[in-house]
Amino acid sequence: MKKLFENWRGYLTEQEQKYVILIPGGFKPPHRGHVFLINEYASHPDVEEVIVFVGSSPRSSDDKTITIDIDKTMKIFDLYGVFNNPKIKLLRAKTKTSATGKRYENPFIDAIDYVDDADLEKYRDNIFAMGYPNKEEKRGQVFVNATKGSEFSTALPPIVPAADNISATRLRNAIANKDEEIIKESLPDPSMYEEFMNIIFST
Repeated sequence: MKKLFENWRGYLTEQEQKYVILIPGGFKPPHRGHVFLINEYASHPDVEEVIVFVGSSPRSSDDKTITIDIDKTMKIFDLYGVFNNPKIKLLRAKTKTSATGKRYENPFIDAIDYVDDADLEKYRDNIFAMGYPNKEEKRGQVFVNATKGSEFSTALPPIVPAADNISATRLRNAIANKDEEIIKESLPDPSMYEEFMNIIFST
């Protein structure tokens, strides 16, 4: 009977734990799929916090005529209003130096480092998980494997939202090709089109 009680108490404790979802990426530029992913996690009842790790490296269209940098990424996120939700937090990727002296950044590694360096008092009752769409299912297990031995609980996320055919690469190329239909389709709201394009072509 005592064993049964202890198991039940453990189950209740587990049920009370809330997830902290870590979402790393380049976001060059952010698009409707990114917003959907972030908001799906933020609206889940078992998620307490969503932390988005944004890479700083610029990305270009295939023909090199369009380049999206971190300043434009941040302005577009502001346009979308993603971080108006107090559950959602943004962190810039850190620049690291490789063994050969090359400087680089990797938001995925930043997410792993965040777990290693997290405040034990703040997150003692949380479970850390990687947020990702269903087209990137391996990311969750890679994160869990990389954080084994952490002081914190890590696990697969409570949901894996469905992805669509929108990608930052496709959107950059649509901008370069002046494909208004694809651009509008890629935005959280097509009415954002003019403001979005003003940001893209601002200097």
